[in-house]
Amino acid sequence: MNFISLAELYRDMAAWERQLPQFDAVCGVPRSGLIPATYIALRRNIRLVELSDLLRQPEGAITRASLRPNNPVCKYNLPYGNRLLIVDDSTSSESATFKGLQEKFATQTDLQITYGAVYRAAAKSQVDYYYREVPPPRIFEWNWWRNWWVQFALCDLDGVLCEDWKGKSEVSNDLEFAKHVKEATPLYIPQVPIKAIVTSRIEKYRKDTEEWLAKHNVKYSKLIMHPAATPEQRRQLNDHAIRKADAYLNTPDEGYKNIPKANFFIESDARQAAQIF
Repeated sequence: MNFISLAELYRDMAAWERQLPQFDAVCGVPRSGLIPATYIALRRNIRLVELSDLLRQPEGAITRASLRPNNPVCKYNLPYGNRLLIVDDSTSSESATFKGLQEKFATQTDLQITYGAVYRAAAKSQVDYYYREVPPPRIFEWNWWRNWWVQFALCDLDGVLCEDWKGKSEVSNDLEFAKHVKEATPLYIPQVPIKAIVTSRIEKYRKDTEEWLAKHNVKYSKLIMHPAATPEQRRQLNDHAIRKADAYLNTPDEGYKNIPKANFFIESDARQAAQIF
């Protein structure tokens, strides 16, 4: 699994921008493509074209992309041409998005359009500019919760699916923690079913946890909770990472060919993540 963090993306965008030729405007493919598009537009102080406007009327799209009157480009009436970069964060081997756009703009003659992605999947990806090749299977920090591979992941609960518990250490019959279980604010809700949720919440909170997951439309195959009878007993065992690693190793195989039983574990705590690894 090739994982790219948001910090890596920003480093790669900064390096890539310095390698790109000059453009008069940039257009980001919604949604993730807006990240490199806005960076390039801001770094170079060039116009940022909206894809919806570009699709509606390619002619004059750069001219219609507004800048503030006190921007040096406008203030000093700096000249610009018709070179437009359409950019995305990544492109697949098939480059379906770029192919579709190329077909839509095949007859326009007003703009000189090129296509770029920070990451391409393979040499056959149809893209004019890219920074580096990241082949599948791959997953990105900025949109992992809607990635197809999440269905083969195990996932922490507090700190991932919902905001982490920020109160005092949990105790037996803890009314504040019980309220958190029922009313926790959603954080990252996967848009595909996940293999299993592995939490350090004790079994006592299973029903309320299942109700919260159902309320927020979290789809999963299994919910694994801590077997301790009390929070005090759980703290004494101090086996959070061990339990999660065991759950990862012992995830049942569901018959997918050439795919491991579990691909990765999504954990909110850096120390526990290192221990699980």
